[in-house]
Amino acid sequence: MQLNSALARQIADKANQVLKRDLLVADLSGQILAGIPTQSFVSEALSAAQTGRSTTSDFNDRQTKWWPFVYDERTVAVFGLPLDTGPITQEAITLLQGLAEVIVYQHFLLDKIQSAERVRADFLRQLLTAPSIVPADIHHQADILQLNLRVAQVAILIHLDGFETSVRTKFAQLSSEEQQLQIDSSAEELNSSIRDGFKNLQENLVAYLGDNQFVLLKGLTGESLTTLNTIRQINEYARTLQSVTTNLALEQPITIGVGQYYPDLAGLRKSYQDAKLALEVGAKVWGSSRIYHIKQVGMFITLASTSQERKAELAHQILSPLLRDEQLFKTVQTFLASGLNLTDAAGKLHIHRNTLIYRLDKTKKLINLDPRHFDDALQIKLGLMFYQDQTPA
Repeated sequence: MQLNSALARQIADKANQVLKRDLLVADLSGQILAGIPTQSFVSEALSAAQTGRSTTSDFNDRQTKWWPFVYDERTVAVFGLPLDTGPITQEAITLLQGLAEVIVYQHFLLDKIQSAERVRADFLRQLLTAPSIVPADIHHQADILQLNLRVAQVAILIHLDGFETSVRTKFAQLSSEEQQLQIDSSAEELNSSIRDGFKNLQENLVAYLGDNQFVLLKGLTGESLTTLNTIRQINEYARTLQSVTTNLALEQPITIGVGQYYPDLAGLRKSYQDAKLALEVGAKVWGSSRIYHIKQVGMFITLASTSQERKAELAHQILSPLLRDEQLFKTVQTFLASGLNLTDAAGKLHIHRNTLIYRLDKTKKLINLDPRHFDDALQIKLGLMFYQDQTPA
């Protein structure tokens, strides 16, 4: 283990604040990590690292004392203090050693925590996106990682546009590996805030999936849960999530995609695909900074890269109340074929205009789509096309 440049700079900055003295930090090969100039080679620093004994040299026109920094019984770096700012007392060396140990300990503790979070995030990513899974294996691994997947859950996706770019820009002076640590740290802060917003219950799992996207696997409450009777509850959770993230006053716009509930792990994977589609299509059609439930975006999923079977399945979910009513079905088909013209459609159906309006109002209540509005009419038309294309002749 050696200090990286970010840790070296933290230690040097803290030494300057507390001791009011400049501190040079070199790695075990004698290269300066913190101080001016960096990347310089100092043979005395290398000697101190190799022998474990302090030494003095002229560095950058200043007489400097070098001694090894020992952490966990191993030399991990070399410190250099210029002598022209005052004598170096044992008390100052002890204080500096203590400051450095605290900073290093905090770093590796955080890194350990982040590593655990990365393992959990990688596991959830695999669960949701792998071509296939073995449920028994997934449950066993989840139990080891202390992730509760044995309850009813729905997938909600959060897209934080420009999240990674923002972090990398803020820490542009760091290496790409150190920037990734900062991304992990920022992601975990947001994960923690989301968990706190939902009372941090065991059945609420949050993970950063990469590519500016976070997933919330939200536990559901109630008995005899179905895809349809959980929609209101899930939408309420999405609004709570939007409120939680908005209160964080983040710089980036937040868009939320909401899946439906389906039972078991296979259903959770399907819910994630719903949320992904809702997010992708909703942002493409209506823009960012909104909540999109998969049923809200409806048949605009034709704009997304998903299977014809999935489009037909969603079409049936959305339009099934209409498909079960032969009279309404014929009425809507005729109205759409008439270019949304009430008079023409009423004439073709041989009914009064007010009767047509009554049936269209009934359709709106049944499927939450109004055939008289162009966007809704387009969704109904697309849904009927996909459903009929997949229906055996």
